[in-house]
Amino acid sequence: MKRFWYIVKRLFPYKYWLIASIFSNILMSVFTIASIPLFIPFFDLLFNPDKTKNLKPVLNPGADLKEYLNYQLSRLIEGRTPEEALLYVIIAFFLSFLLKNIFRYLGTFFITPPRNGFIRDMRSELYHHLMGLPVLYFKDKKKGDLLSRMSMDMQEIETSIMNGIDALIKAPLIIIGAIAFMVIISPKLTLFVLILLPVTVFLIGGVSRKMKQQSSEAQGYLGRLLSILEETLGSIKIIKSFNATDLAIRKFDSVNNKYRDILTRIMWRKYLGSPLAEVLGVVVISVLMYYSAILVFKGEILAATFFAFIYAFFSIIEPAKSFSSAYYSFQKGSAALERVEEILNVKNNIKNKADAIKIKEFKSSILYENVSFKYPDSNEYVLKNVNLKLKKGEKIALIGASGAGKTTLADLLSRFYDVCDGQISIDGINIMDLDIHCLRDLIGIVSQDPLLFNDSVLNNITFSESEYDVERLKIAIKTSLVDEFVEDIEKAKTMMIGDQGTKLSGGQKQRIAIARAVYKNAPILILDEATSSLDSKSEKSVQKALNKLMKQKTSLIIAHRLSTVQSVDKVIVMENGEIIEEGTPEELYNLKGQYYKFIQMQQI
Repeated sequence: MKRFWYIVKRLFPYKYWLIASIFSNILMSVFTIASIPLFIPFFDLLFNPDKTKNLKPVLNPGADLKEYLNYQLSRLIEGRTPEEALLYVIIAFFLSFLLKNIFRYLGTFFITPPRNGFIRDMRSELYHHLMGLPVLYFKDKKKGDLLSRMSMDMQEIETSIMNGIDALIKAPLIIIGAIAFMVIISPKLTLFVLILLPVTVFLIGGVSRKMKQQSSEAQGYLGRLLSILEETLGSIKIIKSFNATDLAIRKFDSVNNKYRDILTRIMWRKYLGSPLAEVLGVVVISVLMYYSAILVFKGEILAATFFAFIYAFFSIIEPAKSFSSAYYSFQKGSAALERVEEILNVKNNIKNKADAIKIKEFKSSILYENVSFKYPDSNEYVLKNVNLKLKKGEKIALIGASGAGKTTLADLLSRFYDVCDGQISIDGINIMDLDIHCLRDLIGIVSQDPLLFNDSVLNNITFSESEYDVERLKIAIKTSLVDEFVEDIEKAKTMMIGDQGTKLSGGQKQRIAIARAVYKNAPILILDEATSSLDSKSEKSVQKALNKLMKQKTSLIIAHRLSTVQSVDKVIVMENGEIIEEGTPEELYNLKGQYYKFIQMQQI
């Protein structure tokens, strides 16, 4: 029930559509119930055709609802021939069903915009929330699982919950109305029915609770399947080169088979819902027919009333079946909704302060003061008491073995993570006090992996700006040497690079990433091993482009190849999260320390 009200709350922006749908469903229920009493005069006419001749309906003072109902129905056939009376009853019967179906359509018509809007809003909220989460969150999550929640789970919510929301609103109205009519014509029979129904509800509820648990497990397996698929497609060359296709297939098939097994059990339980509800309903009807027939024999109720009561009960079965099916689906969809909510409930700890400072330019220096950092799930510090000053226009290279903390040191500057101890300041202002958008506007990044989009060269450089600066774009293309394979802006508009730039060479991809940084024209530049994955020829071209890019920029350069850092102002050597050497390339070489050893190893 908590889930139901959560959904209703999220549907509040569409309240007028919902009110119209509920009102239409109420009228549909009214006309559904209105058709039931018409069976009484119909059967009266069949069993006693001469009744209309002598019928003189009388309404006694203080008559109850049942007597009033009988009075109105008697007036319908008063003084008419059996044929005429029957025709009137059938016309009234037809009109009640016509109006019932008109309002039935309007109920679904008005619920459709809220249903589709709910999915649109949740999908949009999920995407916006993902875009706001810190980079650290994505390090711990598999992309396939996130894709599963964004696509498959949202689809499950749409098919299982939103498609059944109409039945969850409409069916109870019909059931309540039919039961109310049953109470009017025979409280004793209705009480008998209400004693039997809780047993049915208990049995159906037990099955649905188990299905919710299995559905959550199934969605987990689906996420793992997508993760395996994403990993396989991204590493297909490696898998084939190591003849590991059989291993990959076994891994996929193992999870796929488990997903099939649990999905089969879920579908068995789902398909059990409607037959179970119907069989239990028939059991109740069988007992009811026997009991009500005894009441007819005793003269406590009329035969026509008995038939109307049975029809009223049958009117409950179909809504009960649809409600049961919708409830099963709702439980199945609740598992998917919980998986989506897990992401929506993740807190973003990296956000602006209420009074965040906005700056437009970098004036003097970047200062790391006793900076320490560790990942939330680890007790080991990646950075330990790092102190570093980077003056405006200065170029500093960070070198060290893998895992020394170089990339983490650079990522902290962009606030992809926040420091655990100490602080980083720009122009004397703690970056925690700066507006994040303003901070990141000051920083351009060229990483080892260029991370390009399946779009045109132009849109990859300008990030799809609707109105790009032509002169800046020309400078970016020329400075990055992109003009060696893209002649002009028109070519940049039409040249598509493929998924992750598959149509380009490594050097070409890296040059587009450099062009992106040139076009941004940020005063602070971070180069994260920008040439380490290139061949010698491509490296020379890219390094030439990087040298142009770094002119008049404050640069933090992470490098493995020491040949790329000979022109820097200062070299920082890191080991196990600490700075162990600091100085110019010449000073450190003459020191014959760790920097000297790195150079000797690369020369060998």
